[in-house]
Amino acid sequence: MTLALDTAVLSTFTLLWLAIVATPGANSLMVAHLAVTRQSTDIALAIFGNVCGVVLMAACGLLGWAALIEAFPWVRSLVQLLGGVYLIYFGLRLIRRALSASVEGSTTAAAKAERQGPRTFALGFFTALSNAQAIVFITSIFAVAGVLKANMATGVAVIGIIAVCNASYLSFLGWMFQRPKVRAIYAAKRWYFELTVGVLFVVLGGRLLFTEWAAWSVR
Repeated sequence: MTLALDTAVLSTFTLLWLAIVATPGANSLMVAHLAVTRQSTDIALAIFGNVCGVVLMAACGLLGWAALIEAFPWVRSLVQLLGGVYLIYFGLRLIRRALSASVEGSTTAAAKAERQGPRTFALGFFTALSNAQAIVFITSIFAVAGVLKANMATGVAVIGIIAVCNASYLSFLGWMFQRPKVRAIYAAKRWYFELTVGVLFVVLGGRLLFTEWAAWSVR
């Protein structure tokens, strides 16, 4: 087995992934919300969990799990349903907090209560895994960039690129939303932002459930 890296494949994939990584979605929404409500250590744990989830999906794509998901639709459906329910659950918690009569005190108490390593890591990890279809999407990017035809060393390097790009982008996003002016705006309109983020999470989760229901209804 050759350990030589295919630089052409790596260059093509890096350019494609840099264009994709900043696409708004549940991951960036999760980090932005944590950045204005938590401390840096919480954000770092969530980003670490999120990157682990994305790397796991990339590894599954590299090992051909996209074909397995397509061959056994119930596996994808199960993950999609669990992911959708999780996003809706998280969104409803934010909505309830925003609509609470004692939002000023409950938000602070909730933030302190949730500032736990395993739970914060899990938030990032399961947000990344909430959409099983992402494995198919990542595999398609691998195919376009020629990763699937490259050697294993190049594939491992590609996973490293994904980890670095995602961690860098989410860290920048977290840093940006932690700026004093941004946090001051959030503090002044906390209920509005929490309600908006909660609704967005519910919409994202609902879209996953609806997509899966629609897919099964035509079979």
